[in-house]
Amino acid sequence: MKITTIMIGAAGLAAVVLTGCGSQASRPAAAPTVTHAVTSPGPTVTKTVYAPAPSQNSGGTPTPPPGTNQVIVRFSGTGTQNTATFTTPASWHLSWAYWGCPGGTANFTVDEYRPDGSLDPNGIFVNELGTGRGPVATYAYGDAGTHYLSINTEGCSWSLVPVTG
Repeated sequence: MKITTIMIGAAGLAAVVLTGCGSQASRPAAAPTVTHAVTSPGPTVTKTVYAPAPSQNSGGTPTPPPGTNQVIVRFSGTGTQNTATFTTPASWHLSWAYWGCPGGTANFTVDEYRPDGSLDPNGIFVNELGTGRGPVATYAYGDAGTHYLSINTEGCSWSLVPVTG
């Protein structure tokens, strides 16, 4: 099952779509489809959330056990922003990339914060100077809980994907 938030246009209209996978026979009886639209001012951030996969895909091949290399959420944007909060297990990694920096070389930093606004000492920290890089994985251990990421860059485009395991 996949939940996708799509940001459309400068007005920041967001559509959230929850969809199941495979045929009706392969989906659980409670696989709803939900669409929700909201409008929010400010920078555009696209967020994709994946619900846990069933134990087998349509080809009969077992999928990885829950909690192993599962995408928690996807964030992308341009420039300096904070992400929405997300929750991680104790061990996770951040797959990140940045590109398209105006003027060529730019700073790109990502810091992990707790919901109360305090810097998370066990969290993810990225500090790059360049024209772009990625995807790269940065790992966190002993870092279970709810977090948000603060991205500081001089106009670069970026993608951040927290992943379990």
